[in-house]
Amino acid sequence: MANPLAWTLFNFGFVSIYQNLLLLLIVAPSFVAYTMATSENCIITYARDLNILDVIATLTFLACVLIESVADNQQFAFQTEKYRLRNTGNAELLVGDYGDGFCQSGIFRIVRKPNYAAEQMIWVSFFLFSIAAQKEVASIWNWSAIGSVLLVLLFQGSGWFTEKITMAKYPSYKDYVKRVPLYIPSMLDNWLKLKQE
Repeated sequence: MANPLAWTLFNFGFVSIYQNLLLLLIVAPSFVAYTMATSENCIITYARDLNILDVIATLTFLACVLIESVADNQQFAFQTEKYRLRNTGNAELLVGDYGDGFCQSGIFRIVRKPNYAAEQMIWVSFFLFSIAAQKEVASIWNWSAIGSVLLVLLFQGSGWFTEKITMAKYPSYKDYVKRVPLYIPSMLDNWLKLKQE
């Protein structure tokens, strides 16, 4: 930003205040689950035992941590190799994804931002624990959903912003956008791609 005052206000408001508040809100489901399990005065009856929703939340959480780790490692390996090839001074080595400048293989051929998608689902699945703590699920919403909803909204804006930057930087990214969805995989397309291999 060219305006130092605007940059300072952005850092103070968004980075210093909003992001810390968001971090507090995304862990709020653990407070709700703990309160239900330990308070004698809790209005909602709570489940003392693990239930199917606990299992679904746990498996989803772990699967998304795995997906995010794989995506981050693939991106790191791609960028490391891309810059290694660039530093050789031989432009002929920059072919395929390396020539385009961005990773389109591995998990990145299924969705454009697998790490963003997994991070969002990690916190949505974490929210499920607050629902699982209820003995009878009276509602699928409680106040602790605010954190995961705000985080998903933040990722929508961040995803749009990074897409805009990437399209300006890499001309062939527009073709990639047409072929590969942003966050949610197209199951039929992916099944057909796997059958072709």
